[in-house]
Amino acid sequence: MITHQDLGISRRKLRALEIIFGSMGWAFLILITVVSVISIELAGYFIVGYVFLWTIKIFGYSQRLIRAYWRLKISEIIPWKDRLKDLSEPRQALGRLEARLQKATTFKTRSAERFYRSFLLHAIENQSSVKLPDDLWHVVMVATYNEDKAITESTIQAIIKSDYDHARTIFVLAYEQRGGPDIAKSSQALVKQYGKHFETALAIEHPDGIAGEVKGKGPNITFAGRELNKLIAKKKIDPENIILTTLDADNRPSRHYFAYLTYRYAITEDRITASFQPMAIFFNNIWDAPALMRVIATSNSFWLLMESLRPHRLRNFSAHAQSFYALQITDFWTVKSIVEDGHQYWRSYFAFSGQHRVVPLYCPIYQDAVLAEGYWRTFQQQFAQLRRWAWGVSDTPYVLINMIRHKEIPLSNRIIHFFRQVEGYLSWATAPLILLMGGWLPLVLNPGSSDSILALQLPKISQYLQTISLLGLLAPVFGALLMLPPKPKRYGIVRRIAMLVQWVFVPFSLIVFGSNAALNAQTRLALGKYLEVFNVTEKKRVDDAPEV
Repeated sequence: MITHQDLGISRRKLRALEIIFGSMGWAFLILITVVSVISIELAGYFIVGYVFLWTIKIFGYSQRLIRAYWRLKISEIIPWKDRLKDLSEPRQALGRLEARLQKATTFKTRSAERFYRSFLLHAIENQSSVKLPDDLWHVVMVATYNEDKAITESTIQAIIKSDYDHARTIFVLAYEQRGGPDIAKSSQALVKQYGKHFETALAIEHPDGIAGEVKGKGPNITFAGRELNKLIAKKKIDPENIILTTLDADNRPSRHYFAYLTYRYAITEDRITASFQPMAIFFNNIWDAPALMRVIATSNSFWLLMESLRPHRLRNFSAHAQSFYALQITDFWTVKSIVEDGHQYWRSYFAFSGQHRVVPLYCPIYQDAVLAEGYWRTFQQQFAQLRRWAWGVSDTPYVLINMIRHKEIPLSNRIIHFFRQVEGYLSWATAPLILLMGGWLPLVLNPGSSDSILALQLPKISQYLQTISLLGLLAPVFGALLMLPPKPKRYGIVRRIAMLVQWVFVPFSLIVFGSNAALNAQTRLALGKYLEVFNVTEKKRVDDAPEV
């Protein structure tokens, strides 16, 4: 956990900030409850306005999901490996593209060519800053703790099968000593078996018990990054020419990922101050997960897609890529927080005086939905995963202190970014509860509700707005059906029908696994009961689960 010494403030001040930001969800819910008791009119107008605002938001999310899904689909048909050659002669390539557009016979093909044209025009306009792909290197770092060897192996195989020449790729399997001797043995065996497919392949063990570190992914990959630094120096590779991608053991990159990332990195100005975020799609084992877990996995997949069209709100999440030079500047990832991905955004933001940004990549990284032995164990694992993600609220004191200190960043920029940090975690904890139950609060809690027309009508108004909001769920429902991997032969029509019926669990999942996980994380922060161990989510697949 980040301490008061790390921030250069007294422990009392840090605890005060933790209590404030850890209590904000409860404070907001208590405030609405108190207002409902004191003033029916004030509570009613607020709740109606709140529900109406979220009705509009839901439709906004849905239209962004449709647009982002389309970008994902058209990006998949672009031969990115071939398009890398265009960067050596972008003006001539533009002529060839226009010729292809004239011959395009389908809307999808034309859309893909137009999408690609925006990148090519950008390369032409900024040709002096474009990197040639042959000058770039990749580092692929896979973090593992105690996952089954078959799961990690499938990830390595997906990397190898990608449509990209890995002659300039360094593969690193970062594993934990605390995972036990079996994980050390399997990691070394995997590197030995598949290392020939890369320029260099390493298995790096992170020692257990290093002082000042949490037990988690951040210290593991940071230790590997520091060890890798020695190899980079020995090979005399320019760190600015290296793109490092971090993957979990269950992550399967799309076959276009490395070529797409190479192209996007090559044409991005100020690429050093950017992170590159592919789309996390939790569909590896989606057919085998329980219905409730399928809803949560699909919703999590769609959230990143929706946010990709608002890159100013994007944050590093799960698998992502960054310049090796930038990672050197930040001394790689945090070793003091279990939320190494989101915290890396803020570390980079302050390291580059507010210039850091996240560039969306419309390319999937397929991951596992939560699936453990038995339903109850699966539910526990799902809650623990979402609570770990919600623990990003613990970054808020760190963000505030640094926002105050980094006066070189424009004030408006600091205010907006801090507001988004607070609003995001506040809404996560409270919005589902208010949307689903807020309309009843004045009627139930206020003694004079029986004499108030507004109190009597409030549940009906809220229900009406919620019914309208349900129309906004049509996009996620149909999107989920379109994106599903092929159905395994062991399942029949009943499972396919269940994939549609499962969406009735949305309200339950939002409260039990959404608000509850976020409130739990915030309460822990307020009470000082810190999450200091990265509880790796159990990953289980049925033997004949389909390749995605």
